[in-house]
Amino acid sequence: PESLPVPPPGNMQTILTVVVLLVAYTTAQQELKGSLSTCINSGSNINSCLTELAERLRPYMRSGLPDYGVPTTEPMFLDRIQLKLAKPPIDVTVTFEDTTVRGLSGFRLNSVRANKASQTIVTNITVPRLNAEGNYKMTGQAFVRVDDSVGPYSVELSEVNAVLDVKLTKRNGRLIIEQEPKVDVKIGKLNVNLENLFGGKTPQFSRAIINFINEESDEFIKDFGPQITNQVSNLAKEVYNAAVNDLDPSLFGLQ
Repeated sequence: PESLPVPPPGNMQTILTVVVLLVAYTTAQQELKGSLSTCINSGSNINSCLTELAERLRPYMRSGLPDYGVPTTEPMFLDRIQLKLAKPPIDVTVTFEDTTVRGLSGFRLNSVRANKASQTIVTNITVPRLNAEGNYKMTGQAFVRVDDSVGPYSVELSEVNAVLDVKLTKRNGRLIIEQEPKVDVKIGKLNVNLENLFGGKTPQFSRAIINFINEESDEFIKDFGPQITNQVSNLAKEVYNAAVNDLDPSLFGLQ
C-alpha cells in the first residue's frame, strides 16, 4: 500500500511546537482552577497557598492565557508610548514604537498577603532587571530643534518594585475580582540610550538629553510604565480569578 506523505522536517517541527504549546496552555489553565482550595484543604494557610500561586505566574508570563485573552508578557510587546519632557531649555516629546520588553519572569517574590478586613490580596514583587528596545522619534526643542532625532533605542530598568493590590467581591455566591488591580511601581535605576539623537551631529547635546531623561525616572515611568503594568495586572487578575473561584467567600470576610 502507498504510504502517507511525510511532512518536511521544518513543517514537522512547526506541528510539534503547536501541539506542545496547546497541551501546555490546557494543562496550565486546568491547574489554576481549584488550586487554592486544594492547597488550603491540604492544611496550608492561605498566605502560603497564595505565595505558591504567585510563583506560578512565571510560566504564564511566557505562555499567556489564551482562554482568558491574556497575551504573553515574557517577552512583552508594546505598540506606541509617548513621553513628554518639559524643563527649560528642554521641551520635547519622545514617541517609542515596536517595543519589546524582557526580564519580567525573573521577578523576586517579596510577599503575598490576604487581608480579610479589606477583602484584598496584595502581591509585592521586585524585578532585578527589565530590558526594553525598539524605535523612537523625538520632536520639539532641546537647546536646538530635535527633528532629526530618529532611530533605535534601549532602556534598562534596575530593581523595579511593583505592588499589586486586587480587590475581591462576591457574585452568585462565588469570589471574583471585578476591578482592575491597583499597581504601584518604583524604579531603582534607569538607563536610557537613544541612538542618532540630533542626527548624530551634536554629541554634547545628546549626552545632556540622555542624562536628563535618566534623572527624571519618575516622569519616565509615569508615561512608559502604564502599558507594562496594565499587562501584568491583567495577567495577575485572571490567574487569581481562576484560582479563587471555588473558595469559600468567608475566607475573605464575605458572607
